[in-house]
Amino acid sequence: MIKKLRKLTNMKILCISKDSQLKVDMETKLSHSKEVMCMDDYNNETDNNIIFDILLIDYKLDNFSDIMKTIKISKPLLPKIVILNDNNDVSIVDCINSGAYSIVSNPININDLEFIIIMALNQSRRVDKICLDNNIYYDLYRERFYNKSEAISFTKFEFQVLKLLLDNSTKIISYDEIKEKVWKEKKMSIFTMRNVINKIRNKTYYDIIQNNSSSGYQIDKLR
Repeated sequence: MIKKLRKLTNMKILCISKDSQLKVDMETKLSHSKEVMCMDDYNNETDNNIIFDILLIDYKLDNFSDIMKTIKISKPLLPKIVILNDNNDVSIVDCINSGAYSIVSNPININDLEFIIIMALNQSRRVDKICLDNNIYYDLYRERFYNKSEAISFTKFEFQVLKLLLDNSTKIISYDEIKEKVWKEKKMSIFTMRNVINKIRNKTYYDIIQNNSSSGYQIDKLR
């Protein structure tokens, strides 16, 4: 059976480079994509807060290897395309060892780049998901919760609470464990936690989170 082709719509591209002209080209010429984000650097905060489908990264970055290692651990399925200015054997081998999906030369031929991105999208596990009730599911690749095809807008704490319960779906998570892993060193009362739980329920459905005899919370049965 032939799969439906995934095109450059409904997706996000992150470009990491300090080359101003390169970033302008990516933002203006990759017009078929839903969104192109350009940044000078990538850190742990970026890794936790930005969701994207394709990475374009400049090999000239001083911390190129560190960024690739970070993303390889946190987003192992993410296609990573490296931009090279000097296509020598050492650079190419380094890109391959760093986990690059493909390599493009700078200046970039946009048509060639779009073909590479389409290939990457269609060979990635972009649609892997964990299903709950009421058409709610978690997209493993995008790291987001959806209601049918619409992304659910959660706050940081709402997302982290629901994701923690999802990752531990076979057991009850105590209030203390939720406080420790989600709020960490920040102040949190049981009323704050209950408020977050209620907001998650309002955005999804009530039984998505179940209260177990005042001992903690557990996510609804996975489908």
